[in-house]
Order: sequence, then structure tokens, then C-alpha cells
Amino acid sequence: MKEPLAFSVIIPAHNEAAVIGRCLEALLADAPDDGSMQVIVAANGCTDETVTKAREAAPDAVVLDLPVGSKTAAMNAANREALHFPRIYLDADVQCSYAALAATARVLREPGVMAAAPALKMDLSRSNWLASAYYRVWLTQPYVKRALVGSGCYGLSEAAYRRIGDFPPIIGDDIWVHSRFTESERRSVSEDGDGRPVHFLVSPPRRAVDQIRVETRRRLGNMQLLREYPSPHYTGSNRPGDLGAALRNGASALDVAIYLAIKLIVRLRVQLAKRRRKDIVWERDLAAREA
Repeated sequence: MKEPLAFSVIIPAHNEAAVIGRCLEALLADAPDDGSMQVIVAANGCTDETVTKAREAAPDAVVLDLPVGSKTAAMNAANREALHFPRIYLDADVQCSYAALAATARVLREPGVMAAAPALKMDLSRSNWLASAYYRVWLTQPYVKRALVGSGCYGLSEAAYRRIGDFPPIIGDDIWVHSRFTESERRSVSEDGDGRPVHFLVSPPRRAVDQIRVETRRRLGNMQLLREYPSPHYTGSNRPGDLGAALRNGASALDVAIYLAIKLIVRLRVQLAKRRRKDIVWERDLAAREA
């Protein structure tokens, strides 16, 4: 048995009363009672019972009740409370076990590894056929399968944190982290040290209309990143020929057509948003957060 590795887990949460208990229960279910994992819930701008439910689900966690609703500001505040490196940032609507995060923390202690995340797994059981078709294509894309760091869970080594510092006030914290490091400095962790599979579980939008809203926010966040924090490590998403990978990996031609249609609608919404306003509206999928 390997000695426990200390690390801190930071969970930013804005009005996540419906899912924060599920997130913490999944995290703590297999966690040892040795204090090696510090859990910090950074509740920010909450007007619901997020703080109360977090304290009930994790009595030993540090639960911050921050007045301003800002994900990156909340993560920065939690960093001031964090005792350990590596630091792992986990969205409140994601489910991940202690074993998966411990395996990620161990990888983050390896020389040269700056950012890492458990393998991504999607729960499409409650998504309708349009949203499922979109994700059947998305999951096959090279930029998703190749050293993905983000999409709801990622960790930073101490060296990485010293390099990039606090999170800037932007929408896309995950793409910001992803774009700070080369592909060789990022790891996707699919097994623990004993060869057991590990992952984190994301519940994606149930409906295509919700996926369009979330994807619009993501695209606007990427544009903000390129404008304010450009990086040579940002590789974008789709490239010519990538959709062929979807067809080779089991997606149908109809799936690809739905994927392209959603991408086109998102592009039109982004262009409209750019003409109408400057600020990015945080569009989120509330249906996927229903218990």
C-alpha cells in the first residue's frame, strides 16, 4: 500500500445546492480518514442553500461563503486557504472519487508534469438523442482525447502554480489552464498506480438547446482568452479532417451532421452576441443539475 499523498481539492460553487452534496459524497466515499486530502468549497455569490448543504455533506471541509459571484475569484480565495500541493480544481456538478484525484495528484508530483486530470467519462443516460449525437462526435475528437485538461476537473503542480499564479478574471478557467502548458506538460490519467481505471464523471446537457447555450459561452470564453491572454499553446478545437475520427470511432453520418448543425448555430449566436453586447453572459445548463 502506497503512503497517502497530501493534496488540496478546491470546488468553486455558485448556487449549486442541487448537486454539491452529490459531488462531495462521491469524493468522500472512498477517502481515507487521515487528513491527507484537504477539501475547500468556495461558495461564491450564492442565494440558495449551497453553503448549508456543503457543510452537511462534508463537516471537515473548509467552506467559504464569499459574497461576490465569481468562479475565478473564488478559486483564488480558496488558494489562500489551501495547505497542500498539488491543487485540484473540481466543478460542483462533476462526480469524482478520491482514488481518481489521488492518482492525479501522484502524476502531478512527477518531474515536468504541470497539469493533469483524470480521464473524462460522460453520462449520456439522461441526454436526448440530439445532445447524445453531439457528444458521440465530440468524445472522438483528437483535442478531447489528447491530454485533455479541463472540462470540469484538472490539477496543477506546485511548479505550475508558481509559473502561472492566480486565475485571471475570465470565463474559461479550464481553457486558460490548458493553454498555459505544452502538450508534453499535460497528462490525462486513466489508471491509478495499481492499474485500476480512474475517471471523473460529467453530466452533459440533456437537450440540444442547452448544449447550444453552454457551447456559446465556451466559444465566447475562448475568444476572450485569445484576446486578453494569448498563448502559443492554444490549439483550438476542430481541425480539418478531425470529423473523420468520429466516423472511424463509431459515430454515424447523422451524428456528424447534428454536431455540425449545433456548431453552426453556436457560431451564429456568437456573432450576434458580439454585435449586441461586450460582456459575456454566464449561460449554464440548469436541467443537468436537477437531482
